[in-house]
Amino acid sequence: MDPPSFAESSEKDGEAKTSVSLKSCFSQGLKQLRQAQELCNATLVAGGKRFPCNRALLASVSPYFQAVFTSDFKESRDGEVLLQGLDPSILQNLLTYLYSGEMTLCPETAEELFTAASRLQLLPALNLISRYLLDQVSEENCLRFYALARDHNNTNLLRGTLRYLGLHFELVPKHRDFQHLDPGAVSGLISSDQLNTSSEIEVFRAVQCWVNVAPSQRLVALQTLLQHIRWPLLTDAEMSEIQAFLATLDHHSELDWEDLDGAGRLQRSGGLRRGMFQERIVCIKVPRLRDILSANEDMDCYVECLNPVTGSRTKLPHLELVALPGCSVLEHKLYISGGKHPDATYSNALHEYDSLADHWVQLPSMSTPRSVHIFLTCKQKHFALSGWNDTGPLATAESFDVIHQTWASIASLPIVLRFSASAAFKAKLYLIGGDADSDEVLYQGILVYDIALDTWTQVPLDFSLHGASAVTMETGICVIGGFFSKKVTPPYPNRRFSQLLPCTPKCFFMHEDGVISKEVTIPPLPLPLAFAGATCFHGRVYVMGGVCTSRTHDAIYHWQPGEAAWTQYPEALSRQGTVVRRVLKCVTLKVVRPNLAALIQGAPVKRVAVGLKAPSKGRPEDNCPGFPSQASP
Repeated sequence: MDPPSFAESSEKDGEAKTSVSLKSCFSQGLKQLRQAQELCNATLVAGGKRFPCNRALLASVSPYFQAVFTSDFKESRDGEVLLQGLDPSILQNLLTYLYSGEMTLCPETAEELFTAASRLQLLPALNLISRYLLDQVSEENCLRFYALARDHNNTNLLRGTLRYLGLHFELVPKHRDFQHLDPGAVSGLISSDQLNTSSEIEVFRAVQCWVNVAPSQRLVALQTLLQHIRWPLLTDAEMSEIQAFLATLDHHSELDWEDLDGAGRLQRSGGLRRGMFQERIVCIKVPRLRDILSANEDMDCYVECLNPVTGSRTKLPHLELVALPGCSVLEHKLYISGGKHPDATYSNALHEYDSLADHWVQLPSMSTPRSVHIFLTCKQKHFALSGWNDTGPLATAESFDVIHQTWASIASLPIVLRFSASAAFKAKLYLIGGDADSDEVLYQGILVYDIALDTWTQVPLDFSLHGASAVTMETGICVIGGFFSKKVTPPYPNRRFSQLLPCTPKCFFMHEDGVISKEVTIPPLPLPLAFAGATCFHGRVYVMGGVCTSRTHDAIYHWQPGEAAWTQYPEALSRQGTVVRRVLKCVTLKVVRPNLAALIQGAPVKRVAVGLKAPSKGRPEDNCPGFPSQASP
């Protein structure tokens, strides 16, 4: 028999031992060594001040110090490193962090700390400081932080500042720091897809503004910058404005032209920028199957776009009506999968609506017909999970690769689920509650599918939930309403859940891996609701339709984090005099702005500027890299 471990021996002896983690022990030991200045075999010198350190500690967290102390240079032999131009207080702050994990961060010194940590390649400190700077990004400092991130090639800070600049691009050309950016920084900014601009002419005007600060010095960079302009997205009037500006220069570029229709414009431009889309809520409004069979009204408009800002509604092009399909969205494309036809047969079809082209196309079909299934989108893939068809309940699942346009089987669910609240978050799929198997027993848990591992895990809940809605937000998942019970629910094969369980107005917030948050509070709905459509639009969560106990509900509510209660939208889901339909699903779709719609939706073939011609041979300055060439008359 093996001898018992120390921990086992202590337990048997009844000794009360306090467990100390290796991390906390290491941290405490470093503090004590630094206070006593023991085992210090290196000295950093900054501003005339000397800082005794341990070279092993420095080398373990910094590639810079690792190279210094493992080389044949004098610093490695003597252990003394002179850090010229570094403020002693900044170095003191960084060393305190390395020894204790504590750092003093404030707006006045954060940028200098970032520069020093980057110079010394103190990676843990650099990550902490860059996160702090991102939390401080504002209209005042955004361009300065962006330039700082570029100068030090810091990916996290660069990505975050570009996101901020993209959202506030209309302010960029007016900002005093914009005129001081180097050509590479301007190029990196105007090449981004994330610019919140409704017209490409605004991108050109930003370039024009930057060049006009010092034309004689910046003309050499103009040709390179103009390569990032998406010429096919410009109207004739906007092209005239650009040509007028180029004509004022001593040397101007010659434009290249092609014959393009609307689809050609879009392809040749490389795509639209963020601000060229507007968000709309798409409502999939479907009655029960027996109502479809008996209805005499026109059922072509069951997919509808709503603009909550203006209240306007738009019918999407006709699509064959099905009951209980799956629905999801990816950027500017809407997808509807499966469902049940009016003749009671099940569908395996996948339809795609492209808001740029404004029409539906049928994509490769699922391998299995499904209705009442879960349909989610994540990482450029669609996932069809569980459901029902004429063979009965389904545990199978499959995924559709949007790029390769192919379906593939994935791991089956450990149990069959219907009517779960479902959402995708951080490369995982979450199915919350629902009814399980054919015996109609409520599932008291959460199924989590890891896309990378192709595995399912189950997270238990201390309550049952059926017919709830879920919305993915920035830091987690908002779960809304449903039929709710604290008790384990036995099977009731002959009765409806709505007759057995109370409908709830409760909402809760869930973090990654199914952990329900105790810190984030979501107010209850104004009334109990289940089977409601829910989506996020402009930072607000919208809840639409659904059922209240056994009655169809027609109101729309919205809530934004920080608000104490839900607000009812002025209009109802259905217009007066129309049949109220239960909303099966709501999603937020990107649609092209009206000023660009005419260019890319069925525009006739016409001559379109697509870029700049290469500089022609001629005078020396015409062949200077980046310098505009002389245009032909």
